Amino acid sequence: MKLFIADIDGTLRSKGSMIPGPLTRQAFEEMHQEGMILGIASGRPLWQGVTNHHTEWGLSFQFDFLIGMNGGEIWTKDTNERKEYNLLSTDTLKEIVTALHHFAGINPFVYRQGSELSLYLDEATKRSGVRHGCPVFECKEEADLYSEPTAKILYRCDTVAIADEVETYARQYFGSRIACFKTGPELVELQLPQVNKGEGLKLYCQPHHIDLKDVIAFGDAENDIEMLKIAGTSVCLKDGMDDAKAASNFVTDYDCDEDGVGHYLYDHHLIERRK
Repeated sequence: MKLFIADIDGTLRSKGSMIPGPLTRQAFEEMHQEGMILGIASGRPLWQGVTNHHTEWGLSFQFDFLIGMNGGEIWTKDTNERKEYNLLSTDTLKEIVTALHHFAGINPFVYRQGSELSLYLDEATKRSGVRHGCPVFECKEEADLYSEPTAKILYRCDTVAIADEVETYARQYFGSRIACFKTGPELVELQLPQVNKGEGLKLYCQPHHIDLKDVIAFGDAENDIEMLKIAGTSVCLKDGMDDAKAASNFVTDYDCDEDGVGHYLYDHHLIERRK
């Protein structure tokens, strides 16, 4: 292994926790000391806490690179630069919002720098703002959702059944033009197909001359699949989605709440240090 990359929510930490388990944090320190390149990848924008996770988690170092917005933005430590890729245009956003407008029980939202903008300011939206430490705002009108280009648009759904219907309909309606997937039982995301964590990983590895076969990647959800497919070693969490498991070489013996990533690293790659 030369490079470690992992999804955050549902992989490194459970949705009810702010920090990864102790084994995972210990493994980060050991891998860093050995000179491994370490990165984390999120569906969230980098400003929504991702750039500060190393401090929040009590690590002695900043990660070498950060991927946000499912691969739509990348920050690298060596250059201290953040770059954005393949944003949805205002016309495409309008097409998405219009196509899904007829569904009941949905609340579309987009990220704006430093905040979330939702069609409705419901309890789930308010909880998201508290959880991620960012302000949340309600649209004055639906057109606010597509007034600026952005990497993706998300749909919170009242039930799992509605989320399944939205995902199925959007995939049939847009075909290969728009990538549509679930990142939670009731959360559907839409973005350009060129935007994914796998492409983000490539965009970091290529200029740094890192072969993808030397990468180990961890994930749990549909937005991790492209990253899991291209990594030389890919691992899905025990409690991850079935599609993510199918895209992985291995599945952890422990779920996310049980510090699954840390257990896997020590059982399979850092085993000598645990003795």
